[in-house]
Amino acid sequence: MPDIGKRVENVRRLRMLTQARLAQEAGLSPTTVSSIETGKIGRPHFGTIGKLARALGVAPEVLLGSREPVEQQGPVPLSLGWARDTGEGEFENGLERASLESLDSLSRGLDVEHERLQRLYGEFPEGSEQGRFIKRQIREVAGRSGSVKASAMVRRNQDDAKRTDEPGRGPESSNQSRNPGKRDKPLDSWGWATSPG
Repeated sequence: MPDIGKRVENVRRLRMLTQARLAQEAGLSPTTVSSIETGKIGRPHFGTIGKLARALGVAPEVLLGSREPVEQQGPVPLSLGWARDTGEGEFENGLERASLESLDSLSRGLDVEHERLQRLYGEFPEGSEQGRFIKRQIREVAGRSGSVKASAMVRRNQDDAKRTDEPGRGPESSNQSRNPGKRDKPLDSWGWATSPG
């Protein structure tokens, strides 16, 4: 099992952060981050671990190794890591099985990641290899985000349709109860009321 320094380094690299950038976002010195990753600081203070975890977007337990190591766990379904690491087919299958709450949560996470990558892109010279790499990541995250938003929209529409199809809940039943004896006009293929004959 890797030590805390290796776990910090692995998550930092997954998030495409430099040690200096992680230190800045965590409110620590770059020397502290480097010393933790190299093992010079083998048992960092829990407050330091908390700052690193917040900056990396993980639970402190992930860095402490209280769970299985990140490399062995694999990405958590419908997490940001899962969205970025899975193949297209598995990604779409996961979205189809997901709850609306999970889709909304993933959508928010992808939006935050998209904004983070855009800020990061601005830190590299135009046309640099790092800039091109981050641009590819931005396109990938944007594409996944669009797919998640589309799945969430379809799920909302399906949920709305189920609610209106329930007996006594649809618009036609409420219309009938307000106007007993009055029949609704038939609808054409566009959903417009038509006049008889």
